[in-house]
Parts: sequence; C-alpha cells; structure tokens
Amino acid sequence: MDATGLGGAPNGGEAAPPPEPPATAVPDGCPSCGLAGDADDRYCESCGYDLDIPPTPVAERPPPRRVPAPSGHGPVCSACGTATIGSDGWCEACGRPFNPRDHVESDLSGLVAMVSNRGLRHRRNEDSAALRVFEMPDGSKRVVAVVCDGVSSSPRPDEASATAATTACATMAATLIEGCAPAKATSAGVAAAASAVARMPGTEDQGNAPACTLVSAIMTPGEITVGWVGDSRAYWLADPGSGADDPADGDDTLPGASTLPRGAVEASAGPDDEQDRRTPSALLTEDDSWATRMIALGAMTEAEAYADRRAHAIVSWLGADAGEVRPRVTSVRPTGPGVLLLCSDGLWNYLSVAPTLAAMVLPDALEQPLAAARLLTGFALDQGGADNITVALIPYLPPGDAARDPHHD
Repeated sequence: MDATGLGGAPNGGEAAPPPEPPATAVPDGCPSCGLAGDADDRYCESCGYDLDIPPTPVAERPPPRRVPAPSGHGPVCSACGTATIGSDGWCEACGRPFNPRDHVESDLSGLVAMVSNRGLRHRRNEDSAALRVFEMPDGSKRVVAVVCDGVSSSPRPDEASATAATTACATMAATLIEGCAPAKATSAGVAAAASAVARMPGTEDQGNAPACTLVSAIMTPGEITVGWVGDSRAYWLADPGSGADDPADGDDTLPGASTLPRGAVEASAGPDDEQDRRTPSALLTEDDSWATRMIALGAMTEAEAYADRRAHAIVSWLGADAGEVRPRVTSVRPTGPGVLLLCSDGLWNYLSVAPTLAAMVLPDALEQPLAAARLLTGFALDQGGADNITVALIPYLPPGDAARDPHHD
C-alpha cells in the first residue's frame, strides 16, 4: 500500500549570519506571521511568505472550527469546510477557488495516516507527504512516511516538496526490500530526493532554485528510524496511560530544543526496569535553523537565539543550491505504546511541547491515526493557520502485543 499527499550552508558547515536588516520596516508586518519586515523585502525572513501577494481580507477567510472531511458527495472546501464546490472550481459558500491539494488526507489501514492542509493565509499548499506500507520477504511489515515542506522563498516550492516526498518514500521502500538497514535506507532516500529536486526542469536557469525540507520515518518491529534535513520535525508521543510522561515535562521548551532525554535514543529497558523506563514523549529531531546553529557555535544563548528575527531561517535543505546534503539520522526503540508524529512547522509553530501533543491525541491515535491527524490540523487552523500544515501519525506498540501491534500477523 502506498499513498502520496500533494500538498544556506550544508549540514555540518558553519553558516555566516545573514546581514543585519535595513532600518525601514513594513508598517503592517507579514500577512502570514506578523513579523515586521523591511520596505524592500520580497519574502518574509521568518516564514517565507511572498510579500508581493496581497493578503486576503479577514472578512473573506473566517477560520474554520474543524478540518473538512470528505463527504462522499464531491470536493470539500478547505476554507469553510463545506462541500459546495461549483462546476467553475470556486466554493459557492465562501467564494474561494478550489484546489485539490488544498486539503489532502490518507489512511493506510490504520497503520499510518496523514493530513495536509493549505492553512488560512497561504495561497497554495506547498507541503507534501508520502506514505507506504509493505511486506518484507519474511512476511513482516514495514511502514515508511515522508513529510516535506516547500521553502516559500524559492520558486515552485510545491513541486519541490512533492518531488522530494514521492522520491524519498519510494527509494526507502525499495532499499529496505533489498535488505538494507533502516539507517542506510533513510540516507539513500534523502540522497535520491535531493538529487531529484536539484534536477527539476528549469533549475539550471534559476538563481534561486526550488527547495524544500524533509523529515522521514521508517518503522520496523521494535524500532523507529528518523531522518531529517531542515526544520520539519519528528516527535515520539507516549501513551499517557503508560506513565512515561511527567506532566511538567516540556513546559518551558524552546521551539528548537530537543526534549528527548539523554540515553532514550537507541536504548531500551531491560526486563526488570521496563515499566520504570518507558520511553517518554520527546522531540526526536533538532532543527537545521539559524538559531540552533548560533547556539551550537556558542554565539548566543537559547533565549537570545530564539528571540532573534532570523531564528527560524533554515541552514540546510534540499535543492540545487543546497550544497552537499547530509541528513541526520537517529533511531529509538520505544518501551511502551505511542505514536510517531511527523509534521511541518505549520503545526509545531503553535505547539511544540511533546507531552502536550501526546495528551491531545492519545490513546485514541493508536486506533484512529487519521482522526488524530485531523485533530492536530484543526488545532493549528484554530490558532491562526498562518502556514501550510502537514501531520502524519504512525501508531506503535512494542513487539509482542498481538492485539494491536501493526507488525503482528
């Protein structure tokens, strides 16, 4: 089974900070995120919004209170949640043009599900996701998921993200079937995606090439392997019933800080202390961003870096102008039930605390990942929907749970 949702400096190098901005600021700020920019800015330095695009009047974009779901009677408008798309391609209720990519969702037998939504401010959905579930020669199942976020300040970011997601997912699946380890399959998938985006038609004529970020997950019996380039994220969300999370965990987490306790990655508890060492909810990735680079270089404290207007500028991406792309890869062997969350910054800009995310969707997400993905997407829309939103969820239970383990036959 498979499904596809349409939706610097290379990693490891020291990126010089961008030049300080001119003094003149745009009075009204970015229509997407509200950041005060400069009079001659073409794109927002924080979220990448194209400042040449006039914002839609607030009266014409009432925030939806739910995520539209397919009605069975035609396409659903992602702006108002109705199913009244006319033959001319415009919503008859709110007057917005309809694009099938505005809202995409997929559920592969409850083993992995995703929702991708345009949000309320962007004129198109530049996120993409690809999912695949397949059997290995020995009969065991593998789940592969990839989420990509197009870089809005680059040309054709929607095409870049779609190309990267489909290429990475297909390559990872093929490499796994050939017998490669998940970490190697992850690296192969990212390399193939980077090459595909760099070779997009017309790239050689662009001074600013199409670009996107990527985060991926491969789930095998007993282990989850995550890879990423950029600032799309992966979270492990523990079932609150397992007792893994401390209610106070993550209350003061900064947007780019990993909440994963030391030793939790690539570690599993022994039989005598498994209950005491349930893998807690955690952010598994670290953003390839200006802020994290400044912190790593010792140039700023976390508070100083994230207060800077350049905090979320990415320093690693996929694209012809990205230099050598080296994904970061990690793995975790959870000792209790939970779900793996992949998401673009359209979600985590509003909520980045892993235990809070877990409390929102679990335990229901173990049985109904699509409903949980809709819930998280709806939350981001209710908070303002300033960016495209993509959420993918993979339920996980430790090996041996025959009742619900997705890898159990």
